[in-house]
Amino acid sequence: MKRYILMSLLVVTLFSCEKDAVVEEKEETVTPEAKREVQVEATATVVNVTPTTALDAAFWTGIQTMLQSNHVDVVFADGTYNISSTITLSNIGSATKRLQLKANTVGAAVLTGSIAKLMSLNNCQNILIHRLKFTGAVSEYALVIQRSPNITIAYCRFENMPNLYYGAVGAHYPTSNNIIIRQSQFSNVGIGSTAHMIYGAFGVKRLKVIENTFTDCSGSFIRFRGDNSTHGVVYGNTFNSTGTYMVNGAGVNPIFVEVPVFNDINPGDETFGTSFMVTKNNFNYATIGNQSTRFALAFHHSGFNPVGRTHLISAADAATLGTGTVAEKRAMMSGKLGLDGTKILFGGNNNVNLSTNVVYRCWSAYDGVVAPWTGVVSIGSAVTSTGLATTYDAALVFYDNLY
Repeated sequence: MKRYILMSLLVVTLFSCEKDAVVEEKEETVTPEAKREVQVEATATVVNVTPTTALDAAFWTGIQTMLQSNHVDVVFADGTYNISSTITLSNIGSATKRLQLKANTVGAAVLTGSIAKLMSLNNCQNILIHRLKFTGAVSEYALVIQRSPNITIAYCRFENMPNLYYGAVGAHYPTSNNIIIRQSQFSNVGIGSTAHMIYGAFGVKRLKVIENTFTDCSGSFIRFRGDNSTHGVVYGNTFNSTGTYMVNGAGVNPIFVEVPVFNDINPGDETFGTSFMVTKNNFNYATIGNQSTRFALAFHHSGFNPVGRTHLISAADAATLGTGTVAEKRAMMSGKLGLDGTKILFGGNNNVNLSTNVVYRCWSAYDGVVAPWTGVVSIGSAVTSTGLATTYDAALVFYDNLY
């Protein structure tokens, strides 16, 4: 097993202590469990924080100043951080100097609080969030990333957040480009169908979800929502739905990966992204709980047709999608839905109690919408099972040649 031994002399700024000190960082040895841990930069300014450190605007302004000349590691000491006001990073980061927010031990620095968001990144860049744990009675997002490129979340824990309305992690807007979420664990998330483990939306690009473990969510586990959110990667993850997570008194088994649009105005203003790569995942559904949404990948429409597209297909169109030839299905997908079956890359996954691999689902959903047909139809034979990433390293850079 490949091991990385990392040694460096680091300048340490102790924000939580009364004086500054220069110390030698201990050798960091990567264990087999964390074989793909992040290698730290050869030199970095290290800022140690504790549960009593004020992580306010002044703190992050100081961090931004440090980033002008060096990489920075903000190291969270082990302990519970009871967050009463969102940890907000705004306009923080450098294209050439990496900022890392990390714990020394996976899950030992615990962020929790009865607030809307535990951590928010807005107009940031080049940040690694590493080994932190998010949990508790947070109500909207544990971590939300907006208009921030090149953000990586690695070896984090997102656990036991039953009050979440939107997501454990949110990644939103087109400039949130190249968001990587890898080797993290998600479990017991959400209050209803609006909540997700990872919620990508409003044009997010290159949201890459790699080698994570997901167990029990109230809504679809991963969402790439409308406004052409596209070039998403879902590689090497394990999805577990036990059928025991309760929503409104019933055990649920939600969709694992969903690409939805919600068009509540006429004409609609959300369109599907069409380029996705989903491979080497384990999709595991229980035989208990609701059995009606056991889909690996679903393209979902609610509401009015967007301009230039006919998401509200007829019953005859739905029949063609279900029983037509591959060419007929792809023509229907392209002409009506704006989906290119040659760019939806899906294959090489392991399935347990899965109903259907890839589906199109249509609902009317909103007042005034006249839907000629509503329901679910399989489009699995019209997508592409070649050109998939075959290694972790390939998945990390998939679609990068397009940007």
